[in-house]
Amino acid sequence: MDRETMDREAMDRETMDREAMDRETMLNEYFVKTESRDKKTNFYDSWSKQYEQDMQSLDYLGPAFVGSVLAKLYPGAKEDVRILDVAAGTGLVGEQLAKQGFIRVDALDPSEGMLIEAKSKNVYQALICSYFDEKELDIAPDTYDAVVICGACNNSHLPCECLWEVIRLVKPGGYFVMATRPSLLESVEEYKGHFEPLMDEIEKEGKWKKISREIVSDYHKGKEGIVFVYQMK
Repeated sequence: MDRETMDREAMDRETMDREAMDRETMLNEYFVKTESRDKKTNFYDSWSKQYEQDMQSLDYLGPAFVGSVLAKLYPGAKEDVRILDVAAGTGLVGEQLAKQGFIRVDALDPSEGMLIEAKSKNVYQALICSYFDEKELDIAPDTYDAVVICGACNNSHLPCECLWEVIRLVKPGGYFVMATRPSLLESVEEYKGHFEPLMDEIEKEGKWKKISREIVSDYHKGKEGIVFVYQMK
């Protein structure tokens, strides 16, 4: 490869990195400025067709971490393991779960636009357009073997109280897996000093047991991630 080609490729990589950083900055600013959850949902509707391209540019590996964790929790037959993917978006987590052999997966997201994209992947049994908070969904208790949440902590997308609905929906012995960036749990007002303490409180009440709390590298464009695993009692 000649010097001119090498320089051109280096400039292209630099441009792509700068564009990705600019895109991330824009999104972060939007999250900070947007107070209403309905406005956030409308934004995701408008972003749905571009979402995966943007996530790819940011080297977003959260869904792959979640898929790997679930595969380790259920090393045997996976065909009967029922999973709810909360804040499923366009189905990135669903794709990873399908690669691991999970076929009984439902998607929940308040954005119709995102769910339309998720449906096209054919990795979900049911698509549930709803917010996920302290209110009970129209789903029977102990329906799922696992609930997973990945990348849904930007600007209080999910209230802390949603953890009680996780408890209600997961069978005894089942699992809750959540992946996010630890910086969000420390910087977002809704979560700072609340999210992890509530997790600990739920454990003290004997509702679940912490299996692991793992910091992972390169979760998102060189940034650390954190993956929680809890088992219901």
